[in-house]
Amino acid sequence: MTITEFLKIARRDFDTYDTVFDVCVTCCDMTDDDNDDWYDRFCKFIYGKVEVVKMIRECEMICEWTQFIERNLEIFREAAREMWTWLPEDDEDLEYEWIKEINLWFAGYVSEYEYRMFMENYADKIQ
Repeated sequence: MTITEFLKIARRDFDTYDTVFDVCVTCCDMTDDDNDDWYDRFCKFIYGKVEVVKMIRECEMICEWTQFIERNLEIFREAAREMWTWLPEDDEDLEYEWIKEINLWFAGYVSEYEYRMFMENYADKIQ
């Protein structure tokens, strides 16, 4: 079950935790959100790609964030090379940094331009 599928049932915001790294990614319920800005497109897109492992508390669940990044590592490396001022050399460091970065993007810490750039240049390549 993906985060999108889970949120359709739960209908609330969740803190999600990775299966490998000690990282929290907050996911907001957007099931009734009809906005079509780049932020919403990005969030909904990522939610549809990440698998839920299990619910651990009322508003907390474990998700396969690392596995999602690993499946698409070269795409995320390319995006980081294009969008970041530095690039971790080690694969594990890149995975960890992208999980933290996605949490920041979900919180709105980047511009609409960056959401758009990611979606237009990388979304169609991501599994």
